[in-house]
Parts: sequence; structure tokens; C-alpha cells
Amino acid sequence: MLWGIYSSTAFPFIIFTSVHTPTSFENNRVMKNLFTCLFLLGVLTIGLKAQGTIRGKVTDGDLGEPLIGAICKLQAGDQVVGGAYSDLEGAYTIKAKAGSYTLIISYLSYLDDTLSITLGDGEVVFNESLLLPETSANNDLEVVIEAKRDQASTVTLFNQKRNNLNAIDGVSTDLIKRTGDADVAAAMQRITGVTVEGGKYVYVRGLGDRYSKTMLNGAEIPGLDPNRNTVQMDIFPSNLIDNVIVYKTFSPDLPGSFTGGLVDVRTKDFPEKFQMSVSASLGFNTQASLIDDFISYETGGTDFLGFDDGTRAIPDFIQNELGNVIPDQTFTNEERANQIDQASKSFDTGLDPTQNNSTFLDQNYQVSFGNQHLLGDKTFGYIASLSYRNTYDYYGPGLDNGSGFRGNWQNTGSTANPATALLAERQLNVTNGQQNVLWGAMSKLSYKGKKTKLGLMYMHNQSGVTETQLAQGFIFSDDPNLQYESRILSYLERSLDILQLDGKHQFGDLAFDWIASGSLAGVNTPDLRFFNNDFVEGPDGSRNYGFQLNLYAAPFRFFRDMQENQYDVKANFELPITMGEDRKGKIRFGGAANGKFRDFEEIRYEYALGNLAPQYNGNPEEFFSDQNLGVLGRDANGVFNYGIFLRDASQARNNYTGFQIINAGYAMAEIPVSNRLRLIGGARLETTTMETESEDIRVDKGEINEVDVLPAASAIFAVNDKMNVRFNYSRTLARPAFREFAPFTYDDFATNIQEICNPELQRTLIDNLDLRWEWFPTTEELFSVSLFYKNFTDPIERIQSVVAANLQFSYQNVASAFIYGAEFELRKNFSFISESLRYLQIGGNLTLLQSEVDQPTQILEVGQRQNPEFETERQLQGQSPFAANVELAYVNPLNGWSASVSYNVFGERIYSVSLREPNIYEQPRPLLNTSISKRIGERFSVRVRANNLFNPEYKFIQTYRGQEFLFQRYTVGRSFSLGVTYSIR
Repeated sequence: MLWGIYSSTAFPFIIFTSVHTPTSFENNRVMKNLFTCLFLLGVLTIGLKAQGTIRGKVTDGDLGEPLIGAICKLQAGDQVVGGAYSDLEGAYTIKAKAGSYTLIISYLSYLDDTLSITLGDGEVVFNESLLLPETSANNDLEVVIEAKRDQASTVTLFNQKRNNLNAIDGVSTDLIKRTGDADVAAAMQRITGVTVEGGKYVYVRGLGDRYSKTMLNGAEIPGLDPNRNTVQMDIFPSNLIDNVIVYKTFSPDLPGSFTGGLVDVRTKDFPEKFQMSVSASLGFNTQASLIDDFISYETGGTDFLGFDDGTRAIPDFIQNELGNVIPDQTFTNEERANQIDQASKSFDTGLDPTQNNSTFLDQNYQVSFGNQHLLGDKTFGYIASLSYRNTYDYYGPGLDNGSGFRGNWQNTGSTANPATALLAERQLNVTNGQQNVLWGAMSKLSYKGKKTKLGLMYMHNQSGVTETQLAQGFIFSDDPNLQYESRILSYLERSLDILQLDGKHQFGDLAFDWIASGSLAGVNTPDLRFFNNDFVEGPDGSRNYGFQLNLYAAPFRFFRDMQENQYDVKANFELPITMGEDRKGKIRFGGAANGKFRDFEEIRYEYALGNLAPQYNGNPEEFFSDQNLGVLGRDANGVFNYGIFLRDASQARNNYTGFQIINAGYAMAEIPVSNRLRLIGGARLETTTMETESEDIRVDKGEINEVDVLPAASAIFAVNDKMNVRFNYSRTLARPAFREFAPFTYDDFATNIQEICNPELQRTLIDNLDLRWEWFPTTEELFSVSLFYKNFTDPIERIQSVVAANLQFSYQNVASAFIYGAEFELRKNFSFISESLRYLQIGGNLTLLQSEVDQPTQILEVGQRQNPEFETERQLQGQSPFAANVELAYVNPLNGWSASVSYNVFGERIYSVSLREPNIYEQPRPLLNTSISKRIGERFSVRVRANNLFNPEYKFIQTYRGQEFLFQRYTVGRSFSLGVTYSIR
């Protein structure tokens, strides 16, 4: 028996973990039945003046599943003084007076577990028991477990990986604590085959976000980015999370719309005893913190809370009097002219960023607490959490690697007359400043009886991003001396509310679990301001300013609002089946209903130059002063004269509604062919109704109506109790995102890129093959090798238009593609060298991938005509050829020291497919992070972190005839932080 004792000043407690060896008593069924009778009699005589609490969990040592109805009896000498049955999660609670006891855990056909317990006044003792079947003990099966308190969830995750029907990977709360990751996105970079783009978006097995899906507690939730088909993982603070599981293979009880991976974020449940944690950290970014030349603009009073206070709202006159529609220019209608005049003067006219702003340190605060209470034989638990983060990002002049850069390039040649190089259209130096606010709150209530558990969870996430950008450089036209200035002032406000009700029930042998989830996501861009101009510099340094509106957009103000509601209801039934005396299988069936509804609206007001508009002199504030705005009187004929005035430039086609309704049913069975071989098979039926409709009735709708049968079959062969070989075949699918599928044109004003969406897109079908070998030498060590192959029918890709004069992209289905690869994972401690190194551990994983897409005939003909180097075959857009993660960690629960060094990198991947020009490739970025923490006393700990130590460039390039042409480049800076945590556990 392995056991450990931990204590704190106010809340001492004991953790026990058992290793079982057979005794003559344990094999005596008669004695077991006798003691069971004595136990039931003892339960009736439990006193009501108990001073302490014994809690625990009973689990099958082979399968890692909870044992329901295990007998847990507490003895003082030979007398039974208390007891309980384990519930549907294998948990139990016993109240008792202070003293010394013997705890006996029994379950039919399993070996008993006997523990010695000393219970103090007000003390909570927690025990975790793994019971072994008697047949396993007779075969001399040994199970070694080291459930130290600081690594309990890692042990649980390893057991899940070993026993799950699917090939899974994940990250536990222990690892998140060890590395000090502030959010889920940072923690997920350590999962096999996972890369994180931009600190937010998850790529699994090198595939883009289109082929990944995110769930919260098993229910689907909407994303906060209208430009993506996935959830931003940085919205989940680490103190809310119990673990994150990534499903690599599909089974019929999972949603069918994932291919790379299905990410399930699991929030914390109530703890075994009262717990509280308060943490605070301050961080320094080498590019953005404590600087005096940060680029920004005048903001609202509630920006620090992640939402606008109305400062950026459409003025009341335009909203209430004009219904958000400014009338067309008039020269004779006095009422309309007055409306145009008042509308033009109603906005705050600040369109110029300032570069003399000061920044503070990055801030991160988290607090959480929870407990459970026993009322009769029912358990009520709760947990609540709050987090807040405020950070800065900046790149611009004065940095070691210079400011950001953005370039647009054109191929002016053809196959018959190829160009020697790409021609520059724009070359801009970019200064960019961002302030990012993110806060989240979660509360969860739980009720648990012997065979029932109910949970109610509410979560709110709120974020606000203030971004200011100044771009300066050359925009090439007929005049090679023409220079260009662009200013963007923006604010992005995002909110997500989630309400979930879930339950688990046991009706005899039938297990039933369900979840009902509703969510509301809002994304609002209020008053995005865009102002650009050009100038020619004279020999004496003077500038002649002007506007070339044929080369770029007129100054404007822009409002975008998206609301998306989603519901997800799931029900699953599970019935055990017996295949021989010691072989147990399962039949699982159920259904799901998911609905998603989006409203999207854009409003755009442009500044036009009237007949009396002033000459721009390089000062935006003076240019947009009141005396230059609106109607500037009438001439002798009564015709209105205009200065700079607003006009409505909104497009009805860019306002759309969309809905997606998916109904599903499934059935599957797990058949234990032998003690070593399990077969799993079944199918999922999904019906899809998807529609988008523009406000412009002249534009065609986007419609998808499909019925898909998604089969899956798996075989799991247990070479021994620590080693598995897995095989899986499945069919999955990928649906287009609303924004790709809507009759809609999206303008990215920062990059001057326009995206034309395609309502004719169809869903993609994918056939998947997976083979994995995995070995678990101990509960903390792992070796695995996986091979996989995926065949895509009608994959969706982002394609550059060949006919547009400006940089324009669209989406289309290509005929087919395939991807194959291998994954390698290692997690090993160094105790094999010396026992003194048992707390030192290395973990790493490597994913190698290869993909191929056949270019469609039409695209191939156009591409080869424009570009002699156009490839007939290429890799899948968004797919990396490799991804690697390595971590060296030291965790010593005895002295409270922990440290980790982690490294992450992905391979070059296609950012966008081009026809006329070469493809745009995103370059690898090596990421190196370190973390060191020390527990001080029983309740305090201190952590020092250093992130992004290499500070690599975010770099996007095009290559033509051996030359590299830079599309975009910037860096985000190195970050260092110091944090303090106070906890009661």
C-alpha cells in the first residue's frame, strides 16, 4: 500500500492510494457476505455527532471506470461504525468522529482494499482506491500507482488514454499548473499533433481550423471570430479548466464534423473539500510594456472591461432620426441637405492615431473557490471562478528587427513571356498597437445522489481589442514616386454566454447521460475608422498631398455586428453486455440536435469630397474640422455647396442571416472478442439543413441539404495490461463556415484584401484510417506511435482570384485531396538513472505529414498560362508538413519546486492558394517558453515565467524563380512575468 500524508495549517488531510495483493480473507466469499451483513447493521447505528469526513472514489483497476455500488465500511476495531455505497461516479462520503479507523472497500468479484485512517476534528480525508478483479490477481497482474496530489489528474488522463475507445490525447490541470499557462490555447501547444495559430486557433495534425471542432463539457459552442470555423481557445482561462481532451479518431457517439481533432474542454467540478485559490501576475513584454510611443487613439471609459461604453456608437441623430441611412447628396432639397450636414458633423472626427501613449505592465488575475456539502445521503457541490487579463502588443519603429512590413506582389508575365521577378504593388512599413482585455466568469452547481447526478453551469466570456495601425510606404502606380499613408482605428468587442444543464443516471444496468446547452455569441466592431492618402515628396522635403481613390478606398467609418445563437442537446444510453464470465462489453445509442442561427449586419459611411472641400495638407484633425464638414452654404442660384460630407456606402448583400440545423442518431457496440481484443463498430446518421440569405434579394441563397451516414469501426488489442494496438476506420465531414458560404463580400481593410464568399460551396467528406501502438510503462510514462491516412472529397480551399485588379480571394471546392502521416510521443521520467531523478521528466511529440491536392483543370489552365512555375499538385491549404513539441519538467511535491522548459515549432504551410502569383506560405516559428515555481509554506507559491524567448518573426512569403518576396512580417516580443498564488486546499 502506498500512501501519503499532506497537511496545512487549517485543513490537514490524507491521501491514500492502494496496490492490492491477494489474501486468504479476500478470497473467502463466506466471510465477505458475513461482513457485508455486519456493515449494513453498522450503518444503521452511525452517530449524528461526527466530527470529520472521509471521502473517496472506487475505480476498476483494469479499465479505469468507476465502480457503482461498492461497499465502503468503516471499522473501529471489530465494530462497524459507519459506511456508504459508491455512487454512479464511484464516489462515497462517510461522516465519523475523530479517531483511528480501518476502511474496507469491497465489490463483488473484486479484491478488497483495506486502509488505515486517522481522522481529526473537522478534517477531510480523501482516498482513491483501484480494485482489481479476482481473475486479474490470480494471473499475478501487478498495478503500480502513485497518485500524488500534485499529479492526480495526469494519472487520470493516462488511464483515459489507455482505456478509451478512441485514440485521444490531452492536457491535464496538473500540466497547466506546472507550466503556468494562463489559458487553454497556451496549454494545448504541448499536445501531440497540435499547433496553435496566433495564440488562439488550434490546428490538429497540421490541418486548418476548418477540420477541428471545439466542445465545452461535450456540447458544441460558437466561435467569437466571424472569419473562422472554430473557437478561439484563449477565451478559456486556465483556472476554469479540469482537462482538455483531443479526440483523434471518430466514433458514432461523437459529432461527425471533425477530421483533424475534436477538442473537448472540461470545466472543473466541485472539489472534495473547501478550496480557494487567488493568483495575480504582472508581465513585461519587450516590445509593448512601459513604452511612451505606443500607437493608440482616444478610447471609451469601459474599455478596461472589454466593452464599449457608447463612445463609438452611431450618433443618436443618425440612429433615431435617419434610421442609420444617410440620404444621397442633394443640391436643391433643403431637408435632405440639412440631414446630410447634421450627420456629417455628428461623429467624433478623430481619424488620426497618436504615437505618444504610455503602456503599463501586462496583468493577469484569477480567483476560484468551491466546496461540497452532504445533506442526508445527497451531495451538493459548487465551484465559482473569475479571471481578468489585460495585455499589450506592439510592433513598429525602434525595434531591433524594425517595424512590421506588408507587401503585395504581381506576376506580370505569362508562360510564353515569363517575368524575371514579381512586380511590387505595395510595400508598406506597418506600426501596430493592440490592447487586449479578456475576462471570464464561471459558476457551477452540482447535485449527486447514489444513482443520479445533475449539474448546472453558467459561463460568460468578454473581450475587447483596441487596435491602431499606421502604414506608410509606396503604392506603385503610373507615378513611381507616389507614397501612401494608411490609418486604421478599430475596436473589436466579443462576448460569449453559455448555460448548460447536464445529468447522469443509472437505472439498473442502463446508464443514461444527457446535456442541454444554449449559447449566445456576440461580435461587434463599432466605428472602425479608415483614412488614407498619398503624397509625392519634393526635392526640398515638402509634400504634395492628395487622394487617388482609384487605388484605394475613400475615408470611411464602419460598423459590423454579428449575433449567433446556438443550442445543442445530446442524450446517450449505455447498456452493458456480458460475453463470457469475465468479458464485458457495451451497447451505446443515442441522439443529438444542434441548431445555429446567425444575424450579420454591416453599415458603412464614406467621406466624400464636395465642390468646396479643402486641400488636404497632411493634418487629419484640421482636414476634418467642423468648418470643413457638411453643407457650406448655397451659391447665388440656391444650389448647396459641400465640403467633406458623409454618404451611405452600405451594401445590402453584405447583410445576411443564416441557420444550420443538424439532427443525429447513432448506435454502436463494444464487443470483447477475448480478454485481449475489443471490437467497436457502429454508425451515425446526420441530417444537415444549412441556409444563408442576403438582404439583397437579387443575390442567390446558399443552401445545403444532406443526409450522411458516417460509419466507424475500431479494434483494440491489448498486448498486455500496459500496451495497446489500435486500428480505426471512419468517415467524417466538414461543413463550410457561414462567412464562406454566405452571399457576402468581406473587406480586410488592414491588408487591402477582399474576400468573395461562395454560396455554392458543398460539404466535404473524409475517409479516415488510423493505426496506433501505445505503451504505458507506468501511470506517468508513455510511448506511442500513430500512423494515419485521410482522403478528402470536395475539400474547401481559399483561392486567390486571377481576374481581380486588387488582391481578392474566394472559396471553392476542389475535387479531392489526401493526407498521410505519423505521430510519435514520448513521456519518460529519469528514475531509471537514479531514484533522486524521479521528479525529472521529459515529454515530446513529433507529427510528420504529407498531403497532395490535384489542381482542377480550369484552375490549372489559368495558373499555367499566368505562371510558368504553377504546380499541378500541391499540399493542402493550411497543412503543415511537421509539428514538434518538447518539454523538460521537474516537479517535486516534497519541497514544492517545479520547473519546465518547452519548445514548439510547426512546418511551412500554405496561408493562401494563388493562381496568378505564387502561393503565400506561412513560415515556421520556433516557440521557447520556461516556467519556475516554488511553494512557500502551505498556502503561497511564487512563479516566474519567460515566454517566446526566440521572438521569431511572423513571416509570410511568396517564392518565384528562386527569389523570396515578403508578403507580411512582424514580431510580438518576449514576455516575462512574476506571479503569486494563495491557495487553501
